[in-house]
Amino acid sequence: MAPRIAPRYGFAALGGCCFGLGARHLAHQGQSVGIVLETLLILGLSSVAFYTVHDLPRWGISRSGQWRAVRIGAGTALGFAALAGVVWVIWLIGHHAFKLSFLLSLAASLGAAVGSRGGLYAVKADEQLTEAQELATLLSINDRVLRHNIRNELSVALGYLTEIRDADGNPETRAQVATIREHLESLLETSDRTRRLASIWRTDARCSVDLVAVVEEEVAQLTADAPDATIRTELPERCVVRTHPSVPVAIEEALRNAVEHNDDVTVTVRVWCEDSVHLVVADDGRGIPRIERRTLRNTEETPLEHTEGIGLWLIYWATTRAGGTVEFAANEPRGTAVRIQLPDRPGSDAADEADPGDFEPDDFDPDGDRLWERGSEGSGSKPGGEGESVSER
Repeated sequence: MAPRIAPRYGFAALGGCCFGLGARHLAHQGQSVGIVLETLLILGLSSVAFYTVHDLPRWGISRSGQWRAVRIGAGTALGFAALAGVVWVIWLIGHHAFKLSFLLSLAASLGAAVGSRGGLYAVKADEQLTEAQELATLLSINDRVLRHNIRNELSVALGYLTEIRDADGNPETRAQVATIREHLESLLETSDRTRRLASIWRTDARCSVDLVAVVEEEVAQLTADAPDATIRTELPERCVVRTHPSVPVAIEEALRNAVEHNDDVTVTVRVWCEDSVHLVVADDGRGIPRIERRTLRNTEETPLEHTEGIGLWLIYWATTRAGGTVEFAANEPRGTAVRIQLPDRPGSDAADEADPGDFEPDDFDPDGDRLWERGSEGSGSKPGGEGESVSER
Protein backbone atom coordinates (compact mmCIF):
# COMPACT_ATOMS: atom_id res chain seq x y z
CA MET A 1 0.00 0.00 0.00
CA ALA A 2 1.30 3.45 -0.90
CA PRO A 3 2.25 5.72 2.02
CA ARG A 4 -0.39 8.13 3.20
CA ILE A 5 1.93 11.09 2.75
CA ALA A 6 1.53 12.88 -0.59
CA PRO A 7 4.05 11.76 -3.26
CA ARG A 8 5.04 15.35 -3.98
CA TYR A 9 6.74 15.45 -0.59
CA GLY A 10 8.90 12.54 -1.70
CA PHE A 11 10.18 14.55 -4.66
CA ALA A 12 10.63 17.56 -2.37
CA ALA A 13 12.71 15.45 0.03
CA LEU A 14 14.80 14.14 -2.85
CA GLY A 15 15.48 17.66 -4.09
CA GLY A 16 16.17 18.82 -0.54
CA CYS A 17 18.79 16.12 0.02
CA CYS A 18 20.61 17.06 -3.18
CA PHE A 19 20.30 20.75 -2.31
CA GLY A 20 21.84 19.99 1.09
CA LEU A 21 24.76 18.20 -0.56
CA GLY A 22 25.41 21.31 -2.63
CA ALA A 23 25.25 23.56 0.40
CA ARG A 24 27.61 21.25 2.31
CA HIS A 25 30.06 21.29 -0.58
CA LEU A 26 30.10 25.08 -0.58
CA ALA A 27 30.50 25.28 3.21
CA HIS A 28 33.43 22.82 3.43
CA GLN A 29 35.37 23.70 0.27
CA GLY A 30 35.43 27.47 0.61
CA GLN A 31 33.92 30.19 -1.55
CA SER A 32 36.25 30.48 -4.50
CA VAL A 33 34.81 31.10 -7.95
CA GLY A 34 35.31 27.48 -8.94
CA ILE A 35 33.58 26.15 -5.82
CA VAL A 36 30.68 28.55 -6.31
CA LEU A 37 30.23 27.41 -9.92
CA GLU A 38 30.34 23.76 -8.84
CA THR A 39 27.71 24.47 -6.18
CA LEU A 40 25.48 26.27 -8.66
CA LEU A 41 25.66 23.24 -10.97
CA ILE A 42 24.60 20.95 -8.13
CA LEU A 43 21.78 23.28 -7.06
CA GLY A 44 20.58 23.61 -10.66
CA LEU A 45 20.28 19.84 -11.02
CA SER A 46 18.55 19.67 -7.62
CA SER A 47 15.95 22.18 -8.79
CA VAL A 48 14.67 19.61 -11.33
CA ALA A 49 13.31 17.53 -8.45
CA PHE A 50 11.67 20.64 -6.97
CA TYR A 51 10.12 21.45 -10.36
CA THR A 52 8.68 17.95 -10.44
CA VAL A 53 6.78 18.77 -7.24
CA HIS A 54 5.00 21.57 -9.12
CA ASP A 55 4.65 19.59 -12.37
CA LEU A 56 3.36 16.34 -10.86
CA PRO A 57 -0.44 16.92 -11.13
CA ARG A 58 -0.18 17.49 -14.89
CA TRP A 59 0.93 13.91 -15.52
CA GLY A 60 -2.35 12.31 -14.48
CA ILE A 61 -0.54 9.40 -12.79
CA SER A 62 -2.11 7.39 -10.00
CA ARG A 63 -0.93 7.89 -6.41
CA SER A 64 0.87 4.53 -6.36
CA GLY A 65 2.45 5.38 -9.70
CA GLN A 66 3.71 8.69 -8.33
CA TRP A 67 5.40 6.88 -5.46
CA ARG A 68 6.97 4.49 -7.97
CA ALA A 69 8.42 7.53 -9.73
CA VAL A 70 9.78 8.83 -6.40
CA ARG A 71 11.47 5.49 -5.76
CA ILE A 72 12.92 5.48 -9.28
CA GLY A 73 14.31 8.98 -8.72
CA ALA A 74 15.83 8.10 -5.36
CA GLY A 75 17.23 4.82 -6.67
CA THR A 76 18.80 6.55 -9.66
CA ALA A 77 20.36 9.19 -7.40
CA LEU A 78 21.86 6.51 -5.14
CA GLY A 79 23.06 4.52 -8.15
CA PHE A 80 24.77 7.52 -9.69
CA ALA A 81 26.38 8.36 -6.33
CA ALA A 82 27.62 4.78 -5.92
CA LEU A 83 29.03 4.84 -9.44
CA ALA A 84 30.78 8.14 -8.65
CA GLY A 85 32.28 6.58 -5.53
CA VAL A 86 33.66 3.68 -7.57
CA VAL A 87 35.12 6.11 -10.10
CA TRP A 88 36.73 8.09 -7.27
CA VAL A 89 38.33 4.94 -5.83
CA ILE A 90 39.72 4.03 -9.26
CA TRP A 91 41.14 7.54 -9.63
CA LEU A 92 42.60 7.33 -6.10
CA ILE A 93 44.38 4.10 -6.95
CA GLY A 94 45.83 5.77 -10.02
CA HIS A 95 46.93 8.77 -7.93
CA HIS A 96 44.48 11.06 -9.73
CA ALA A 97 42.07 11.63 -6.87
CA PHE A 98 39.28 14.10 -7.54
CA LYS A 99 37.31 16.05 -4.93
CA LEU A 100 35.02 13.41 -3.46
CA SER A 101 32.36 15.77 -2.09
CA PHE A 102 31.83 17.45 -5.46
CA LEU A 103 31.85 14.18 -7.34
CA LEU A 104 29.27 12.58 -5.04
CA SER A 105 27.08 15.69 -4.90
CA LEU A 106 27.13 16.12 -8.67
CA ALA A 107 26.36 12.45 -9.30
CA ALA A 108 23.52 12.36 -6.77
CA SER A 109 21.96 15.55 -8.13
CA LEU A 110 22.27 14.36 -11.71
CA GLY A 111 20.75 11.02 -10.74
CA ALA A 112 17.86 12.74 -8.95
CA ALA A 113 17.18 14.96 -11.98
CA VAL A 114 17.32 12.12 -14.48
CA GLY A 115 15.50 9.67 -12.25
CA SER A 116 12.65 11.97 -11.23
CA ARG A 117 11.80 12.96 -14.80
CA GLY A 118 12.57 9.59 -16.33
CA GLY A 119 10.57 7.87 -13.61
CA LEU A 120 7.52 9.93 -14.48
CA TYR A 121 7.82 9.02 -18.17
CA ALA A 122 8.34 5.34 -17.36
CA VAL A 123 5.38 5.15 -14.97
CA LYS A 124 3.13 7.12 -17.32
CA ALA A 125 3.95 4.77 -20.21
CA ASP A 126 3.37 1.72 -18.04
CA GLU A 127 0.00 2.98 -16.81
CA GLN A 128 -1.07 3.86 -20.35
CA LEU A 129 -0.15 0.35 -21.51
CA THR A 130 -2.13 -1.18 -18.66
CA GLU A 131 -5.08 1.07 -19.46
CA ALA A 132 -4.91 0.11 -23.14
CA GLN A 133 -4.92 -3.60 -22.24
CA GLU A 134 -7.89 -3.13 -19.93
CA LEU A 135 -9.70 -1.14 -22.62
CA ALA A 136 -9.08 -3.94 -25.13
CA THR A 137 -10.61 -6.42 -22.70
CA LEU A 138 -13.57 -4.10 -22.12
CA LEU A 139 -14.11 -3.76 -25.88
CA SER A 140 -14.03 -7.53 -26.25
CA ILE A 141 -16.65 -7.97 -23.51
CA ASN A 142 -18.75 -5.16 -24.95
CA ASP A 143 -18.58 -6.75 -28.40
CA ARG A 144 -19.69 -10.12 -27.04
CA VAL A 145 -22.58 -8.63 -25.08
CA LEU A 146 -23.78 -6.59 -28.06
CA ARG A 147 -23.28 -9.43 -30.52
CA HIS A 148 -25.08 -12.11 -28.53
CA ASN A 149 -26.85 -11.10 -25.33
CA ILE A 150 -28.55 -7.83 -26.24
CA ARG A 151 -29.22 -8.73 -29.87
CA ASN A 152 -30.75 -12.10 -28.96
CA GLU A 153 -32.94 -10.63 -26.23
CA LEU A 154 -34.20 -7.88 -28.53
CA SER A 155 -34.93 -10.41 -31.27
CA VAL A 156 -36.99 -12.49 -28.84
CA ALA A 157 -38.92 -9.40 -27.71
CA LEU A 158 -39.63 -8.43 -31.33
CA GLY A 159 -40.91 -11.96 -32.00
CA TYR A 160 -43.36 -11.79 -29.10
CA LEU A 161 -44.55 -8.39 -30.26
CA THR A 162 -45.38 -9.87 -33.65
CA GLU A 163 -47.44 -12.60 -31.97
CA ILE A 164 -49.28 -10.04 -29.82
CA ARG A 165 -50.06 -7.92 -32.88
CA ASP A 166 -51.39 -10.90 -34.82
CA ALA A 167 -53.44 -12.22 -31.89
CA ASP A 168 -55.13 -8.94 -30.93
CA GLY A 169 -57.13 -7.09 -33.56
CA ASN A 170 -57.71 -4.05 -31.34
CA PRO A 171 -56.46 -0.97 -33.29
CA GLU A 172 -55.20 0.67 -30.10
CA THR A 173 -53.19 -2.42 -29.19
CA ARG A 174 -51.77 -2.62 -32.69
CA ALA A 175 -50.73 1.04 -32.50
CA GLN A 176 -49.01 0.48 -29.14
CA VAL A 177 -47.25 -2.62 -30.47
CA ALA A 178 -46.08 -0.64 -33.50
CA THR A 179 -44.64 2.07 -31.24
CA ILE A 180 -42.86 -0.46 -29.02
CA ARG A 181 -41.56 -2.28 -32.08
CA GLU A 182 -40.19 0.95 -33.53
CA HIS A 183 -38.26 1.69 -30.33
CA LEU A 184 -36.92 -1.86 -30.05
CA GLU A 185 -35.77 -1.85 -33.67
CA SER A 186 -34.05 1.48 -33.07
CA LEU A 187 -32.31 -0.01 -30.03
CA LEU A 188 -31.31 -3.06 -32.07
CA GLU A 189 -29.86 -0.81 -34.76
CA THR A 190 -27.91 1.15 -32.15
CA SER A 191 -26.58 -2.14 -30.77
CA ASP A 192 -25.39 -3.18 -34.23
CA ARG A 193 -23.74 0.17 -34.87
CA THR A 194 -22.01 0.10 -31.50
CA ARG A 195 -20.72 -3.38 -32.28
CA ARG A 196 -19.36 -2.14 -35.58
CA LEU A 197 -17.63 0.72 -33.76
CA ALA A 198 -15.88 -1.79 -31.47
CA SER A 199 -14.98 -3.98 -34.46
CA ILE A 200 -13.02 -1.15 -36.07
CA TRP A 201 -10.30 -1.72 -33.46
CA ARG A 202 -10.12 -5.48 -34.02
CA THR A 203 -7.44 -5.41 -36.72
CA ASP A 204 -4.61 -3.25 -38.03
CA ALA A 205 -4.45 -5.12 -41.34
CA ARG A 206 -4.76 -3.45 -44.72
CA CYS A 207 -6.68 -4.49 -47.82
CA SER A 208 -7.37 -3.02 -51.25
CA VAL A 209 -10.58 -0.99 -51.38
CA ASP A 210 -12.15 0.38 -54.56
CA LEU A 211 -13.80 3.54 -53.23
CA VAL A 212 -15.77 4.00 -56.45
CA ALA A 213 -17.33 0.53 -56.11
CA VAL A 214 -18.16 1.20 -52.47
CA VAL A 215 -19.83 4.53 -53.28
CA GLU A 216 -21.80 3.11 -56.21
CA GLU A 217 -23.11 0.19 -54.16
CA GLU A 218 -24.13 2.38 -51.27
CA VAL A 219 -25.78 4.95 -53.55
CA ALA A 220 -27.78 2.19 -55.22
CA GLN A 221 -28.97 0.95 -51.83
CA LEU A 222 -29.88 4.43 -50.60
CA THR A 223 -31.72 5.21 -53.83
CA ALA A 224 -33.91 2.19 -53.21
CA ASP A 225 -34.44 3.01 -49.53
CA ALA A 226 -34.99 6.77 -49.93
CA PRO A 227 -36.39 7.50 -53.42
CA ASP A 228 -37.11 11.14 -52.50
CA ALA A 229 -33.40 11.87 -52.07
CA THR A 230 -31.35 13.13 -55.01
CA ILE A 231 -27.83 11.72 -55.05
CA ARG A 232 -25.29 13.03 -57.53
CA THR A 233 -21.90 11.40 -58.02
CA GLU A 234 -18.68 12.64 -59.59
CA LEU A 235 -16.49 9.57 -59.74
CA PRO A 236 -13.42 8.38 -61.64
CA GLU A 237 -13.55 4.98 -63.30
CA ARG A 238 -11.71 3.40 -60.37
CA CYS A 239 -9.98 4.57 -57.22
CA VAL A 240 -8.28 1.66 -55.47
CA VAL A 241 -6.28 2.19 -52.30
CA ARG A 242 -4.79 -0.14 -49.72
CA THR A 243 -6.34 0.88 -46.44
CA HIS A 244 -8.10 -0.32 -43.30
CA PRO A 245 -11.08 -2.63 -43.98
CA SER A 246 -13.42 -0.34 -42.05
CA VAL A 247 -13.16 2.51 -44.57
CA PRO A 248 -16.41 1.39 -46.30
CA VAL A 249 -18.12 1.98 -42.94
CA ALA A 250 -17.08 5.64 -43.01
CA ILE A 251 -18.42 6.05 -46.55
CA GLU A 252 -21.69 4.29 -45.72
CA GLU A 253 -22.27 6.34 -42.59
CA ALA A 254 -21.45 9.64 -44.33
CA LEU A 255 -24.00 8.91 -47.06
CA ARG A 256 -26.69 7.55 -44.76
CA ASN A 257 -26.26 10.43 -42.32
CA ALA A 258 -26.88 12.89 -45.17
CA VAL A 259 -29.99 11.07 -46.42
CA GLU A 260 -31.67 9.77 -43.26
CA HIS A 261 -31.47 12.98 -41.22
CA ASN A 262 -32.87 15.27 -43.90
CA ASP A 263 -36.04 15.42 -46.00
CA ASP A 264 -36.00 16.04 -49.74
CA VAL A 265 -32.22 16.37 -49.67
CA THR A 266 -29.69 16.61 -52.48
CA VAL A 267 -26.40 14.84 -51.83
CA THR A 268 -23.26 15.21 -53.92
CA VAL A 269 -20.47 12.62 -53.69
CA ARG A 270 -17.04 13.29 -55.18
CA VAL A 271 -14.00 11.01 -55.24
CA TRP A 272 -10.60 11.82 -56.69
CA CYS A 273 -7.00 10.65 -56.31
CA GLU A 274 -4.08 13.06 -56.31
CA ASP A 275 -1.23 12.99 -53.79
CA SER A 276 -3.79 11.42 -51.47
CA VAL A 277 -7.30 10.04 -51.88
CA HIS A 278 -10.19 12.45 -51.33
CA LEU A 279 -13.89 11.79 -50.79
CA VAL A 280 -16.46 14.51 -50.15
CA VAL A 281 -20.11 13.94 -49.22
CA ALA A 282 -22.00 17.25 -49.31
CA ASP A 283 -25.71 17.80 -48.70
CA ASP A 284 -28.11 20.74 -48.53
CA GLY A 285 -29.91 19.53 -45.40
CA ARG A 286 -30.22 21.06 -41.97
CA GLY A 287 -26.55 20.49 -41.14
CA ILE A 288 -24.73 19.08 -38.14
CA PRO A 289 -25.20 21.23 -35.02
CA ARG A 290 -22.15 23.25 -34.11
CA ILE A 291 -21.92 21.63 -30.67
CA GLU A 292 -21.62 18.18 -32.30
CA ARG A 293 -18.89 19.38 -34.67
CA ARG A 294 -17.02 20.81 -31.68
CA THR A 295 -17.37 17.49 -29.82
CA LEU A 296 -15.89 15.60 -32.77
CA ARG A 297 -13.09 18.14 -33.12
CA ASN A 298 -12.20 17.69 -29.43
CA THR A 299 -12.65 13.85 -29.74
CA GLU A 300 -14.31 13.84 -26.32
CA GLU A 301 -17.89 13.75 -25.09
CA THR A 302 -19.25 15.29 -21.90
CA PRO A 303 -22.73 15.20 -20.34
CA LEU A 304 -23.35 18.66 -21.83
CA GLU A 305 -21.56 18.27 -25.18
CA HIS A 306 -22.13 15.06 -27.12
CA THR A 307 -23.42 13.75 -30.44
CA GLU A 308 -26.96 12.45 -30.93
CA GLY A 309 -25.81 8.97 -31.97
CA ILE A 310 -22.67 7.10 -32.96
CA GLY A 311 -22.81 7.49 -36.75
CA LEU A 312 -20.44 10.46 -36.78
CA TRP A 313 -18.06 8.62 -34.47
CA LEU A 314 -18.09 5.65 -36.87
CA ILE A 315 -16.97 8.00 -39.65
CA TYR A 316 -14.29 9.54 -37.45
CA TRP A 317 -12.77 6.32 -36.08
CA ALA A 318 -12.96 4.37 -39.33
CA THR A 319 -11.07 7.17 -41.10
CA THR A 320 -8.59 7.62 -38.26
CA ARG A 321 -7.78 3.91 -38.14
CA ALA A 322 -6.97 4.11 -41.84
CA GLY A 323 -4.45 6.86 -41.13
CA GLY A 324 -6.66 9.49 -42.73
CA THR A 325 -8.38 12.66 -41.64
CA VAL A 326 -12.02 13.72 -41.64
CA GLU A 327 -13.57 17.17 -41.48
CA PHE A 328 -17.21 17.97 -40.71
CA ALA A 329 -17.77 21.41 -42.20
CA ALA A 330 -20.68 23.63 -43.09
CA ASN A 331 -21.70 23.38 -46.75
CA GLU A 332 -22.49 26.82 -48.13
CA PRO A 333 -25.15 28.04 -48.36
CA ARG A 334 -26.80 25.20 -46.42
CA GLY A 335 -26.05 21.72 -45.19
CA THR A 336 -22.98 19.69 -44.25
CA ALA A 337 -19.83 18.61 -46.08
CA VAL A 338 -17.95 15.55 -44.83
CA ARG A 339 -14.42 15.62 -46.24
CA ILE A 340 -12.40 12.42 -45.92
CA GLN A 341 -8.74 12.25 -46.92
CA LEU A 342 -6.84 8.94 -47.01
CA PRO A 343 -3.15 8.21 -47.62
CA ASP A 344 -2.61 7.04 -51.20
CA ARG A 345 -1.15 3.55 -50.83
CA PRO A 346 -1.81 1.75 -54.09
CA GLY A 347 -0.65 -1.78 -54.77
CA SER A 348 -0.34 -4.79 -52.53
CA ASP A 349 2.24 -6.02 -50.04
CA ALA A 350 1.72 -9.66 -49.14
CA ALA A 351 3.42 -9.18 -45.78
CA ASP A 352 0.92 -6.52 -44.79
CA GLU A 353 -2.19 -7.62 -46.66
CA ALA A 354 -5.27 -8.35 -44.57
CA ASP A 355 -6.07 -11.99 -44.02
CA PRO A 356 -9.70 -13.15 -44.25
CA GLY A 357 -9.42 -14.58 -40.75
CA ASP A 358 -8.39 -11.31 -39.18
CA PHE A 359 -11.93 -9.93 -39.18
CA GLU A 360 -15.47 -10.91 -39.97
CA PRO A 361 -17.21 -9.30 -42.96
CA ASP A 362 -20.43 -8.60 -41.10
CA ASP A 363 -18.49 -6.48 -38.61
CA PHE A 364 -18.29 -3.86 -41.35
CA ASP A 365 -21.16 -4.76 -43.67
CA PRO A 366 -24.49 -5.81 -42.14
CA ASP A 367 -25.35 -7.80 -45.26
CA GLY A 368 -22.17 -9.85 -44.97
CA ASP A 369 -20.77 -8.68 -48.31
CA ARG A 370 -17.18 -7.48 -48.55
CA LEU A 371 -17.09 -3.99 -49.96
CA TRP A 372 -13.45 -4.18 -50.95
CA GLU A 373 -11.15 -5.92 -53.38
CA ARG A 374 -8.20 -8.09 -52.44
CA GLY A 375 -4.96 -8.00 -54.33
CA SER A 376 -5.96 -5.02 -56.52
CA GLU A 377 -3.29 -2.58 -57.54
CA GLY A 378 -3.17 0.97 -58.76
CA SER A 379 -5.28 4.00 -58.10
CA GLY A 380 -8.10 5.70 -59.89
CA SER A 381 -8.18 8.60 -62.29
CA LYS A 382 -8.29 12.20 -61.25
CA PRO A 383 -11.56 14.05 -61.62
CA GLY A 384 -12.00 15.57 -64.98
CA GLY A 385 -9.65 12.99 -66.50
CA GLU A 386 -10.35 10.02 -68.69
CA GLY A 387 -12.78 7.56 -67.18
CA GLU A 388 -14.53 10.00 -64.86
CA SER A 389 -18.28 9.67 -64.71
CA VAL A 390 -20.87 12.14 -63.46
CA SER A 391 -24.31 10.78 -62.69
CA GLU A 392 -27.47 11.71 -60.87
CA ARG A 393 -29.82 9.27 -59.22
